[in-house]
Amino acid sequence: MSPLPGTPVLFYGEEIGMGENLAAEGRQAVRTPMQWTADKGGGFSGADAAALPNPVVEGAFGPKRVNVHDQAHDPDSLLARMRTLIERYREAPELAWGAYEVLDADDPGVLAHISSLPEGAVLAVHNFSDRAVTAATTVPGLKGGRLLTDVFTGDTVKSAAGGLVRTELEPYGYRWLRVNTPLDDPDRVTDV
Repeated sequence: MSPLPGTPVLFYGEEIGMGENLAAEGRQAVRTPMQWTADKGGGFSGADAAALPNPVVEGAFGPKRVNVHDQAHDPDSLLARMRTLIERYREAPELAWGAYEVLDADDPGVLAHISSLPEGAVLAVHNFSDRAVTAATTVPGLKGGRLLTDVFTGDTVKSAAGGLVRTELEPYGYRWLRVNTPLDDPDRVTDV
């Protein structure tokens, strides 16, 4: 799931980190039976393995270690994270329908962009490096003293003069920050 323009696409099984059958030719590599449970056939089918159109993935990414049932009950699972990403993406129409602009960041490992509609904007900042960074990004037209709210945590960041936004990011971390408007909370938004 990405906040970049275009239609987000998840391929079959990616929401749980399901493996592929790399021994199979072409598209058959990703057409393995869905891993619903750790049971025989991954819960996809109780039939003998030879009767399945494609073999069940084995090893570290097979159903004994990666399956929907186990992840559905684990708040720290990839499936739970994917659900959260999808929910937050749906709550931010700017990401799907807004005007998109890549912004300069002061670190070569950081991608920053803003997506905006007349009703609001979301600043997305992604750290593609293996080290923690504090990214500095200037958002055109943003005044100092504006609050930006992290759509995942609810934490806020305040813009500095000239629209400068400093964002702390973990290695390979990201933040999607909604630029608060007076409609969000008139008492918390201050223009300087």
